[in-house]
Amino acid sequence: MGIKEQVYMHVPIFLQNVLTTLHGYHLQRERYGAFYQDRFQELIVKEQQPVDVATEQLKRLNAFLAFCAMHSNYYQELFKRHDVTLPLTDLNQLKQIPVLRKDSLRHQIERIRTDVAAPVLGKTGGTTGQSIQVHYTKADMQRRMAHLDYFKYTHGVKKGMRRISFTAQVLVAEHQQTPVYWRMNRALNQLLFTVKKINPATMTAYLAAINTFQPDSIDGLPSAMIELARHAKRSGMEMTCRPLAIFPTAEMMTEAERQLLEDVFHAPVFDQYASSEGAPIISECRLGQKHLHHEMGIVELDTDGEVLVTSFDTHGTPLIRYRVGDRMTISGKTCSCGHKGPVIDSIDGRGKSYLVRPDGQKVFEGQLASVVKVLPNSVERIQYVQKSNREIILLYIADAARFSTNDEKQLGHYLKRLLGSDMLISLQAVSEIPRERSGKTLLIKQMLIG
Repeated sequence: MGIKEQVYMHVPIFLQNVLTTLHGYHLQRERYGAFYQDRFQELIVKEQQPVDVATEQLKRLNAFLAFCAMHSNYYQELFKRHDVTLPLTDLNQLKQIPVLRKDSLRHQIERIRTDVAAPVLGKTGGTTGQSIQVHYTKADMQRRMAHLDYFKYTHGVKKGMRRISFTAQVLVAEHQQTPVYWRMNRALNQLLFTVKKINPATMTAYLAAINTFQPDSIDGLPSAMIELARHAKRSGMEMTCRPLAIFPTAEMMTEAERQLLEDVFHAPVFDQYASSEGAPIISECRLGQKHLHHEMGIVELDTDGEVLVTSFDTHGTPLIRYRVGDRMTISGKTCSCGHKGPVIDSIDGRGKSYLVRPDGQKVFEGQLASVVKVLPNSVERIQYVQKSNREIILLYIADAARFSTNDEKQLGHYLKRLLGSDMLISLQAVSEIPRERSGKTLLIKQMLIG
């Protein structure tokens, strides 16, 4: 735990709200500058204009490839080795460039990074448990935020409206007795709910807080929202809020779970897809179709059906034909909503598995994947194995060149905070994590009976 976090955890709740707001103002300056405004206005103007998606993507792709050839040692050498001549004259010529896999990104990341200032850090664990750390320029981050806010804008939600966000961040100290499991970020008019305290004993307090705050929108990890919605149904608690929309992130939902959220919280659900590594955003329109934000990059399907992304807004750690580990079904259809981006029929890679704590609280993938963020690039892969509700085994493959004994202590400390002191946690270094019959390596192997 860093010094800032230690200070935060030991001050009163009202000061934690102040610190949360101050951090919110920092993020606001970082994310909402001139590049944000330019891209947001561009997206609004283009609603009324005809757009040739392929022509626009080729132009953006060539500009991005030229940047990579100039500023990344890795891509300079790669383009020479494979006789890639720029500019490309057709989008299909992108296939001349080899696929970038997660292992290659992690091991070659210093050479892939460019020589430009890229102070914004993105960390990911992913549902396969691999650790990746990437860098963005401020322009990258601002353009990305413009697309996220534009998606919400198309559903009537504007920046600054009252917002509740379900987050895996550690907002509440273990020793806190007061049943207040949320913190206020006044910079963005955002009430942050930590999912780490949601359990059968706390759910009523969470639901009451939602009713009190009366949000215009709800976003974040849907597993937490679904647990609360089920509790509201079981207990007969009526939700008085009427948000304009619910925006889940990072996890898949069934149709029944989606309907449950809409029924309990009295708002339509609009899904989105993105990744911490910077994959182009895919978002759901008012007609229920998922659209690629084509200004952000290109999505291909590899021969085995896995997604390859080329992201135009990754100037710190460029991603070209990067295998993200998810699967999609890409449609050739168009949509009458007016969005020009290609339609994505389905996104099949995001999971919603969980571990169960002794107190009955479920800890979902969105939280568990984040454990490797404390040790970026020193753990190749992890897997949680649970055989009882009091014992967890964490299997991990260490990077021999980067991993240290202290790293294992940090992992143990983080897991104790995440899973609780009542849970017996064993860490085991392994050379390989077996694949399932499907060929996929799971982040969570749940072996509880019943």
